[in-house]
Amino acid sequence: MHIPISTTRGCTVEGLSPNLRSALRQHGKQFELEDLESDVLVCCETRSVLPKNGLVGGQAEVTYSAAYITPKWLAWATAPAHGPASAGSAQLRHVEMQDYATMAIFAGQPNQGLNITGRYTDVNTPGMIFISLGPEPDGQNFRHILKEALKKAAK
Repeated sequence: MHIPISTTRGCTVEGLSPNLRSALRQHGKQFELEDLESDVLVCCETRSVLPKNGLVGGQAEVTYSAAYITPKWLAWATAPAHGPASAGSAQLRHVEMQDYATMAIFAGQPNQGLNITGRYTDVNTPGMIFISLGPEPDGQNFRHILKEALKKAAK
């Protein structure tokens, strides 16, 4: 079993990789979310490396992801190392968070991050997405701020 190695760094939306930042902004335009970047509470970017399977070895699979939180929104984007990014968002009042490490599936498929369940901007039915976060202080800070923002949004 190969476990992804994730590293998270805190940054501003402007400090995100251009591919991820562009996908987030395009998503905001597509769904006319003028306030998607208003009052960003925390923003981070994560690099995840999944070692290659097989006896011969090979190159590891690298993905990049970004996420940020505002008082109203959670926005995220993901991209393979050399490919286009996709982005999504949800109003905080429409989602719940669960740390992946607390889920039963963690025993069989270890990983680091958050499962976000609920209703997203671009779909009418509930779903689940995974936001990869490393163990660094910036990843822990993102978890903490999202937890607090979700509590405030529920009131």
